[in-house]
Amino acid sequence: MQSHQSTPPLAADAPAPKRAKRPRAAQACERCRTKKYKCDEQYPCSHCKKSQLDCVYQGNYRERESNRSASYVADLEKKVEELASRLRDAEARVTASPQSIKLPVNQPPAPTGIETTPCSMPRTGSTPLEPAKLPGDTTQEESAESADDEIKELNHHTNGIEFYGSTSSAAIIGHLKKAREPKSHEEPYHRPADFSLISTLHNPSFSPSYSAGPSAAIEQQNYYFDQAHVFMNGYFENIHFIHPFIDKEDFLIRANDLWFNRSHTAEPSFVALYLSVLSFGALVRVWDEDKLAGLGRFEWSRKLFGEAQAYLNYLRFSNDLETVQCLYMMAKICQNELNPNLAYMYLGLAVRTCLSAGFNREVECPKDPRSSWISKTWWGMFSLEIEMSFSVGRPDTLGMDEYHNRAIPDRDDTEYAIIPWMIDFAQIIRRVSVQIYHSRITLQEKLQLALQIEMEMDRWLARLPERIKPDIGAYRLSRSALRDPKWARRQRLVLGIRYYNVKMLLFRPFLSHFTRKLRHPPNELEETIAKCLDAAMKTIEVIHDIYRVHTFFRCWWYNTTYVMFATSTLLLPMSKLGMCADTMPLLRSVEMGVEILESMDESVVARKSVEIIRQYLRDFRASGAQQPAPGPSDGTEKVPVSMEAGAGQSGFEIPEWAYGFGFPDYSFEGIARLFDDIGGLPMLDGD
Repeated sequence: MQSHQSTPPLAADAPAPKRAKRPRAAQACERCRTKKYKCDEQYPCSHCKKSQLDCVYQGNYRERESNRSASYVADLEKKVEELASRLRDAEARVTASPQSIKLPVNQPPAPTGIETTPCSMPRTGSTPLEPAKLPGDTTQEESAESADDEIKELNHHTNGIEFYGSTSSAAIIGHLKKAREPKSHEEPYHRPADFSLISTLHNPSFSPSYSAGPSAAIEQQNYYFDQAHVFMNGYFENIHFIHPFIDKEDFLIRANDLWFNRSHTAEPSFVALYLSVLSFGALVRVWDEDKLAGLGRFEWSRKLFGEAQAYLNYLRFSNDLETVQCLYMMAKICQNELNPNLAYMYLGLAVRTCLSAGFNREVECPKDPRSSWISKTWWGMFSLEIEMSFSVGRPDTLGMDEYHNRAIPDRDDTEYAIIPWMIDFAQIIRRVSVQIYHSRITLQEKLQLALQIEMEMDRWLARLPERIKPDIGAYRLSRSALRDPKWARRQRLVLGIRYYNVKMLLFRPFLSHFTRKLRHPPNELEETIAKCLDAAMKTIEVIHDIYRVHTFFRCWWYNTTYVMFATSTLLLPMSKLGMCADTMPLLRSVEMGVEILESMDESVVARKSVEIIRQYLRDFRASGAQQPAPGPSDGTEKVPVSMEAGAGQSGFEIPEWAYGFGFPDYSFEGIARLFDDIGGLPMLDGD
């Protein structure tokens, strides 16, 4: 007993046995070092993992980081799977009870105006990387719906591949065609090998040739002096008011110098601009005569276009204001010839030329006497580039807004004040493109964003000056509007059409979602679908009213695209639901759209568009005759019998020109037949 009790003092006198060496502080995590716990040096360590705290190492941890990477990644993957599972459960509960969704009322809208850039926009769910697809991931499914509408096809006329995104008229028509394809899984549908919607909608009669350089014949004809005043007036007193950034007074002075040989050597860049203005004026003016000097509208316009291009070829890459304005004019000509691909290319060249010349920047240098016109030109093209890119579903080439510090034109009471207002509207369009059509977010998140953008559009509309504010909603024109100048009346008409067109495209993804799912939408979606269809009908109604009064508007050929946007949008629910009380108002609007296009029968594309729409109308009316007798409702929308039938339905006639391309419910052959049928026609529209 004593010996046992004496052991401690003996042990105290003897050297202590060696204990296991504990990890150095530099190798333990911060929490274990602080609490003096034994750290197992894992990541996260057992203590931090048990306490659900962040595990932080210092010192030489990074030297051994690779040894822990496998366990670290495995742990992260497990956490991601847990979070994804919770997210799916939450989305399932939201979908099951849509009435419980509350949209944020006081949430501040995203920044508007010039500070809104692709970089400053919310990045929620948006990344260029392809995320791993999780089971039941509705976000992936909904974001894929937009990509499904995109079209990339070979244009048989140019032998070039063209891409059109989900906001383009070609994609909307393509979506409409897909909706009519047989849905049977037993006999999968095979599209004809030579099918090409892009070829069908191409304008074969507008095929610019690229000559080596300017022709001496232009000077010999005194730069078309006899026709020049008519064509210049057709531009400056007409469509010039929509993008007013060419100095008319200076242009006329320099044109007189050309005619009367006051300058021994004409500036090639101004001659190119001069010819492009004549070409555009010839295209969009009201022709009371059949021909001038033996040539008609399109013959004159295309002849002058080719000669302007010859001067551009001679100049190669010229960084001056006249070249930029000429490229803009060439883009607008292509747009009204309804060749959207060429329009996009020319405008892209104009933007890049501006950037290379520094027209987007305020540079400290001797004051340029044309500084205000450079500002008008740059910012006018800024808004047009966003609009045109959106209309073909492609990205713009502007880069971040922080690059551009050129002063914006004043918001005064002149015709040039439309430029800053169109900059604001272009930023809204960019938000629609990026956040609604190209972001990987859920349908509910898109809905919230769409409603915010709608409020932003309405604020923009309310702030417009009285002279150019369209007759929309509660706003009504004052009596003084009858005394407004010509430029204000033109701008007011165009802004109203653009407002309705963008509003229709803002809510169109929700209409597409409904027609794909074919089930009754919750209240929030039902309201947005109604807004989309209402905007489409208003677009047609406004254009129809203008066409009845203003002859000049029928020569703005790009209006064909607005009408096709609207009619294709209305035809989508009509083709799915068939003839019923809900679709009859849509039918009346579509018939009005046909009437508009028929009034533009000089355009090949307008005539083609009429044929396409009439075919869907025949099919729609046939569905009314084949509707089954009403039975007990099961709470879902019914697809008409004719929409589920195979390819051989009667009552759907195909015009001769369509053989070789287009209608997937039918078997066609021979692209050459289409070329032969339309080869001699005057003109087609693109976008």
